[in-house]
Amino acid sequence: MNDEILQPSSLDAPAAPPVKTKSDKKKPSWLWLLTLGLIGGLIVIRMLSQPGEEIVPVAPTATAVPEPTATPDPALRLEAEAALEKVLELMRALRPAEPARWAEEVWTQIEAEIAVADGSMAELKFSEASQQYAAVIPKLESLKSRLPELPEELMPKAFEAYAGGNKADAVALLQIVLFLEPENEQATNLLPRAENADLSFALLKKAEGWVEKSEWDLAFTELSRLKDMDDQFPGSGELRTIVEEKLAVASYKKWMSQALVAMENDDLVSAEAWVQKALDLDPENQATKDLQQQIIDRRVQQNVLLLKREAEVFAHEEKWSEAHKKWLEMKALDPGAPWIQDGLEQSLKWKLISEKIRKGLADPGSDQTGLWVKEMQDRKGWPVKLSARAEEMAERWKVAITPVKVKLTSDFETQVEVTKVGRWKPFAEKELSLKPGKYTAKGWRYGYRDVRVSFEVKPGQEDLVVEVKCVEGI
Repeated sequence: MNDEILQPSSLDAPAAPPVKTKSDKKKPSWLWLLTLGLIGGLIVIRMLSQPGEEIVPVAPTATAVPEPTATPDPALRLEAEAALEKVLELMRALRPAEPARWAEEVWTQIEAEIAVADGSMAELKFSEASQQYAAVIPKLESLKSRLPELPEELMPKAFEAYAGGNKADAVALLQIVLFLEPENEQATNLLPRAENADLSFALLKKAEGWVEKSEWDLAFTELSRLKDMDDQFPGSGELRTIVEEKLAVASYKKWMSQALVAMENDDLVSAEAWVQKALDLDPENQATKDLQQQIIDRRVQQNVLLLKREAEVFAHEEKWSEAHKKWLEMKALDPGAPWIQDGLEQSLKWKLISEKIRKGLADPGSDQTGLWVKEMQDRKGWPVKLSARAEEMAERWKVAITPVKVKLTSDFETQVEVTKVGRWKPFAEKELSLKPGKYTAKGWRYGYRDVRVSFEVKPGQEDLVVEVKCVEGI
């Protein structure tokens, strides 16, 4: 409260109005009301007091005037905001790596310190906020510096969680590793198995329970399910070995016996299945391996005989390329069989001849076709259809190389030339003998546009007339 309000004023001259300062302008109106209330209270007390009774005046209580809020220094604010941005940048780099999982205590402390700095920032205490953010930055940078080595540190923890059936922790840790190192082959291979860690672990525990009760069949069933889900789950391999050893004696004899019966009935599919079961129980048993090899040999024999029948069908149809392919397949199955080698060579011979004939028929007038015709004159012992095709090629070659009569007509004014044949002075008609093929006749005459006439001479063609004359003046 302003003490001047309670002081008497001079009667000689009016008092000058007080100058309102910036601080006075900010005084709330309730100060005036409080002052008037106090004065009124004093008057009431005086009126109610008895005559002669001494009244002790009550001194008015001074009211504190609030200090004006200082305007924050822009430089401090910028400094604090820069520190905050650095903190946010580091946090953005770290959060996907979930520091709470591998640096829980430090991360919790960092978050608490950031909360304090955020509070200072909200209260516009920029100097304090700047210092508080700055104190956090080295800790964040220290965590960030650990990121390159983090995959190696987290992989054992992830494997431990996976082996313990802790799916959530295992998957989370592996995802952190793959975020930091996307090409990490170990984490990539483990992740799909870790996603079933809880189920795999449960199957392992069930199998262990059956083992304790000596229920080997039931234990083997659970371990088989586990093998289908994750054949590398920790502990499953060792337990499976124990169970298989217990089952081996009875199951081995049973499955081997069934395999032998299936072989006698030529049911190789069933025989292979029973032998495979026996091998699953005892992979190193030599008797099982020998029986498996017998089945393989029997299968090869069946396949070779089947391929031989198919090759013979193709040979009968004179499809030599297909027949040769079947002989090659037989050779791959049984490289040592001499009769396979004979069939392979014979089919190759006819295949090559058939290919030559095909090309010769496609271009009967070529020089190469002529060489093949001479090469295939002696066709003793040839397959009937192949020999007929060779004969057809020879006939078509003869026709293709036999010249055809062609009549050129003109107008006694045009000079004519047939490319690679000859050039002539103006004529009315000229007869040529040309081999089958494509030709171009040219004509020229002074004062007229040159002409070109393309024509084709086909084997055995008759009455072919080609007109060449210049008729369009320049």
